[in-house]
Amino acid sequence: MLTSEWVEGHGISAAPTPPPVVDYNKPCARALHEIVVRTIVLQGVVAVAAEVDPAPIIEWFHQQQIWDAVTAEEKAFLGNRSPTENERHRFGWHKEAEWTLLWVIGKVDILGLPTSEADMTRLVDEIIPPLGSQIDGFLSSSQIRPPGVLLAEDDRTYNMWSYAQRARRQGELPEDLNWGVLFERRYAFEWLDGNEDWDEVTCDA
Repeated sequence: MLTSEWVEGHGISAAPTPPPVVDYNKPCARALHEIVVRTIVLQGVVAVAAEVDPAPIIEWFHQQQIWDAVTAEEKAFLGNRSPTENERHRFGWHKEAEWTLLWVIGKVDILGLPTSEADMTRLVDEIIPPLGSQIDGFLSSSQIRPPGVLLAEDDRTYNMWSYAQRARRQGELPEDLNWGVLFERRYAFEWLDGNEDWDEVTCDA
């Protein structure tokens, strides 16, 4: 069974973007600046996970005055001369959370179903400000999507995550569902909901 069939069987939208929740107007719990900075921090962390030298990334974060937005765990990773493969793997997967937050601020058109990974070439070459550049333009050109649109995608991700955990235990996950992508999307939305700091996010269903 494909993911599209699986979600529809659970009454979940398989559309590229689910229909917005009508008349929902509660503002996003996170401020635009906080979300934008988080995407940039994640890009730096993901780059280091791919064995890019952390020194210029750390310097850039200081220059742009966003070092304080780097979490304790991220600072430890950036300062670790010999991270383990598991650490690289864990931080590297945050590219999918980054992609999700880029959708939230209008830099990515659609998320779709969690069956394929983020377009890292486009992310690096076209979306995220280049290393060493000013981030003001990126911030000023970003805008949080309307509340009803955010809630619809948040709900869809939560529902998929809930059903996927059960299906995984039963060995019945859709053949094209990417577990890592779904987890990171859930992680991003849990943080976006404002109840937990980035390092403390849990994805319970």
